Amino acid sequence: MMTRETLYDAITEVKDELIIEARETKPAKSRVRWLKFGSIAAAAALVVGLGAGVFSGKIPWLPIGGSAGGSGHNEGSTFMSYAGPVFPLTTVEGGEGLTAEREITYDFQGWMAGDPDHPYYGLPVTDSYTLTNPTGEDRDVTLLYPFVGGFYMREGYDRYPVLTVDGEEVDAGLLTGKYSHLNVGRSGGLPSMNNPESWTEYRTLLSDGRYQASALEDWPDLSDIPATVYEITNPWVAEDAEAEHPNIHAAFSFDSRKTRILSYNFNGGSFDPENGTRRNSFDVPQPPAAGSSVDPDFYEKERAERHYIITIGEPVDSFQTLGVSDGNPASTNYLEWGVEIGADVRQYETDLDSALRTVFDIHYAGYSTIAGADMLFGAMKDALLDTGILLDDPGERYDLAFLEDLDFPVFNRVFYLKAQVTIPAGESVAVEASYLKEGSYDFACTGSENKSVYGYDLVTKLGANLDFTAQTARTVNTDGVEIVRQNFGFDWENGVDTVTLDQNEEHYYLEVRKATKK
Repeated sequence: MMTRETLYDAITEVKDELIIEARETKPAKSRVRWLKFGSIAAAAALVVGLGAGVFSGKIPWLPIGGSAGGSGHNEGSTFMSYAGPVFPLTTVEGGEGLTAEREITYDFQGWMAGDPDHPYYGLPVTDSYTLTNPTGEDRDVTLLYPFVGGFYMREGYDRYPVLTVDGEEVDAGLLTGKYSHLNVGRSGGLPSMNNPESWTEYRTLLSDGRYQASALEDWPDLSDIPATVYEITNPWVAEDAEAEHPNIHAAFSFDSRKTRILSYNFNGGSFDPENGTRRNSFDVPQPPAAGSSVDPDFYEKERAERHYIITIGEPVDSFQTLGVSDGNPASTNYLEWGVEIGADVRQYETDLDSALRTVFDIHYAGYSTIAGADMLFGAMKDALLDTGILLDDPGERYDLAFLEDLDFPVFNRVFYLKAQVTIPAGESVAVEASYLKEGSYDFACTGSENKSVYGYDLVTKLGANLDFTAQTARTVNTDGVEIVRQNFGFDWENGVDTVTLDQNEEHYYLEVRKATKK
């Protein structure tokens, strides 16, 4: 658990030798970063604007960048958008001595019939297990079923697995691992979450067991960390003020070695680390002019928005709010505060957990996610710790600490369904996970050799501790589908639609497309 001592010491203590070294070292050239509305809006639109659709499940997340498609066929294609493999069932308690048989079924009934150009269309998968207890005692077992997903998924959505035991749906809890173990990709050596782009990256993620173990741990508790909050509400600008693009700036100075700053709902800002000065700015909504097509309700909604500066560590100096007329973060075209422009400003003391929860409840209100609010909030705190925003000197991507720009919700990660089952002595139970498995694909506009090819893969033992006596794979309703590449050994033309998997083969892949009309 993160305590007051570990976090507070990390952001306030400076070793004597470092102070001496700093005195003897020539200061680096000042680095002032000005972020104007345009660049901030573009980034926010990507994560926040798209987020509403992503979280509703209506807009699948499009990973930016990605690998060149169509290569690496010895291990299956390296697709530009990789959906991740089907993982095997595992246990965390009571699994010792059990044996397991696994059969996975891919059902192509109606596959791609609705919209053949839709790259997110999934394939119904049934991942079935027979768990046998050969011992002389009843065994209470805790099951974990891993699957790839993002927070944008919803329970009841067909990409969310349904877990049954002996044909009855079980009440399964949902878990996910911590951000720190998701950094299978790094940008410039700094923590940076990416969508895993191959099954081997999932192997890196899961093979040492840390990620699964972290899913069973509590989320960070920051309630012992004191925080000071500055809340800005009810912004206004006078009708007769000469202001083409009125902005309000929150301006202050601080020692970055001893104070951490988090902010929410600002369009832009600046930070000069050498002088310790910072500004955060936001647009002040202006009432629609007479005859304007602007919806008055939209103006009132903008005015009702809240803006936050959260500080931890030593207090900031000279906090003040300023009004400018032109929207430039460096502007000195000030408007008279309280006469031409203004807002309500409240300062209060609280703890860091409560301060972050206030922002969380505003930003994620109404988002439909795979997880409840507590899990999403825990993942938010976890991301803040691991990106260095709270503990270390963060990378440039995060150094202004705009909380709305945290991108942890939109990337794929491994979730777990957790369920309890009792297996009587000498008997077996049937456990089954069924869901719509998204396919991996290349973007059509690239001209890739894998255009209209979709990849579905599985791993035989990654992350699992069960003693598998056999694993088989089966395909059904394959009329109108052709195999492009595989290592399963299916031969549909000759009636081979069920194969026994070699458990020494860690990874199996099946790449298919609609059959070419002859």
